[in-house]
Amino acid sequence: MKYLRLIALAIIFFSIIFLPYWIYLLLLFVSIVLLPFFWEAIAFGFLIDVLYGGGIGEFSSIFYSTAFMALVLVLVFIPIQKRLRFHV
Repeated sequence: MKYLRLIALAIIFFSIIFLPYWIYLLLLFVSIVLLPFFWEAIAFGFLIDVLYGGGIGEFSSIFYSTAFMALVLVLVFIPIQKRLRFHV
């Protein structure tokens, strides 16, 4: 389990640096769904915002950042993951 999480971290980090956005966003979403409490997704969302984001011009635009969306997805999937059969 621990090694699967480390492999997922390495693959997602590699994809954020070298691959197009639709690949790393898909990998990030799948990791949030499959891995229990994947809090690293929030850190990866922040990394995506730092590398590719246009900056936050006003306070209301923080709700459209990748880090905030990752936080919402992680919190939404915490109760749902207990009911999933394919949960790793």
